[in-house]
Amino acid sequence: MNFEDLQKAWQSQDPGAKVTVDADVLLKLVRRDHKKFVRTIFWRDAREVGVAYVLTWVFIHGALSQSAWYVKTGMPAAVWSLCLIGVACFGVGTFILVDRWLRRGKRPIASDSLVNCLETSLREINHQIWLLKNVFWWYLLPLIIPEGIFGAVVAVSTWSRLSHADWLARMGFYVLIGALVNGFVYWLNQFAVKKNLEPRKRELETLLAGTGATVKPSEIKKQTMKTTIILTIILLAVLAIGIVMAAVPPSASTTPDQPLEAIRKQHDLPALAVVVVKDGQICDRAVAGVRKYGDTTPVTTNDVFHIGSCTKSMTATLTAMLIEEGKLHWDTTIAGVFPEWKGKMDPQYEAVTVEQLLHHRGGVPGEPPPAAWKQAWKEKGSPTEQRREFIEAVLAQPPATAPGTKMIYSNQGYAIIGAMLEKITGQAYETLITERLFKPLHMDTAGFGPPGTTGQVDQPWGHVHKLFMTIPIQLDNPPAIASAGRVHCSLDDLARFARLHLQGATNGLLKPETLARLHALPGAPSADNELENYACGWVVLQRDWAGGTALMHNGSNTMWYIVMWLAPGKDFAVIAATNIAGPGAEQGCDDAATLMIHKWLQK
Repeated sequence: MNFEDLQKAWQSQDPGAKVTVDADVLLKLVRRDHKKFVRTIFWRDAREVGVAYVLTWVFIHGALSQSAWYVKTGMPAAVWSLCLIGVACFGVGTFILVDRWLRRGKRPIASDSLVNCLETSLREINHQIWLLKNVFWWYLLPLIIPEGIFGAVVAVSTWSRLSHADWLARMGFYVLIGALVNGFVYWLNQFAVKKNLEPRKRELETLLAGTGATVKPSEIKKQTMKTTIILTIILLAVLAIGIVMAAVPPSASTTPDQPLEAIRKQHDLPALAVVVVKDGQICDRAVAGVRKYGDTTPVTTNDVFHIGSCTKSMTATLTAMLIEEGKLHWDTTIAGVFPEWKGKMDPQYEAVTVEQLLHHRGGVPGEPPPAAWKQAWKEKGSPTEQRREFIEAVLAQPPATAPGTKMIYSNQGYAIIGAMLEKITGQAYETLITERLFKPLHMDTAGFGPPGTTGQVDQPWGHVHKLFMTIPIQLDNPPAIASAGRVHCSLDDLARFARLHLQGATNGLLKPETLARLHALPGAPSADNELENYACGWVVLQRDWAGGTALMHNGSNTMWYIVMWLAPGKDFAVIAATNIAGPGAEQGCDDAATLMIHKWLQK
């Protein structure tokens, strides 16, 4: 009797009937059929595991490498949700591997009896039926949850960008496609159970019944979930540790300044740099760390750092230079520069002056209108056109407070200043400040946007913390607010600018009385909040080490951090910078500045 005849014989029997065939023939057929089945399952599992682990890498690597784009488009949470999808793929692949590991040694061997072979085959069939019937819980649901989170992130971020009809149509399409795909996968598995596995199970049960034996329930499925969860957690922990270790840069090839290196390591910064000006000269400089996490290229004293909002002191200086030339005045108003905007801007802004904007007391809100900010990120048109469009949208909204009554730190206010300077000179802000300030001070490294060449490590990269990791990134604020915080330069060049604001170091660019006005507060100092003591581009503080008055400003575009401290009474300045942002960056730069203050002023 061949296998086909045997099949017909099985199928012709009533339930519980016995089939009488040659035991040796039957044993051979059962073994052969089981090997074929096991081979099919093996290649199915191999494909599933391979796809799962490839998708793990695709989603996690893709999310991290495109994190700059997600941040730029207002969807930073998308990075986390895509990584969760990758983790879910990893969990599914691990589940299959664990399940196979638990079933090792459960297949027929040459010495097995017919009963043992039938029992082993039936246990395997039962287990596969259990897997496929529960495919929703161990396969689909772990993927649907993070996919739903990602969909929610996209939905929230696009709600205000699209018309509600377009939004509903797009979200409905995504939900429909997801439901169809997941529904098809579930149906396909249930179809395989009914079409292939359950008939096979009945045939084996019929044969086994003929032997008088019964199959003991498999304990594997009771262990699979528990073991999978434990091993998945262990493997995910190993994976996380590996990723973090891979992200930690090796030691730089050059010997860094040891005290600075200790500060850098303490605060986990990619790089840390400091420069000191004393008596009109750069007297000290030090660096430690690397330009980019995961790369061995060390940072150097000539490297370029993004200075963020320290740009504001430069914009204020440029404004004062044009005031000295008579091209505008401290009391020049917004309406005086943009008379064509009367009727478009809120009337309260019409009388706001240049000096009020420089002091952050023009009533301009600290946060831009959301629609205007999203439009600014599109960077359509020339930088001048982008600024005009941006501030026109800002000025069309009511002030956050009555102008002249309260200090509100505002990038938008300095963007207005930049646009005013462009209007009265006919030059783009970037060209104007380069020609009038950077070139006379020999700030040859000064420019705008992320330092260096895109994709290359020829300058330090900025960094952000995501998913418990430090991720290198090359991104910056949109050109619309360049006059508020988009300049980069070396610390030596920034020190040349700082010298301009120290007593007696005018370099022929500004009169002493103009410098004094830039450093003067508009009213009585605030005792409650030192940061409200904002002059024109500088916070004016009192510090013993400075011999009284100290000028300070810090800056960050969320990927870099820098702080400048000037002591005009001692002709001293210290600047500290790092290529990451956050509390650790702020404390690290403060510690570096304190180190130099003790070294040069408090020996």
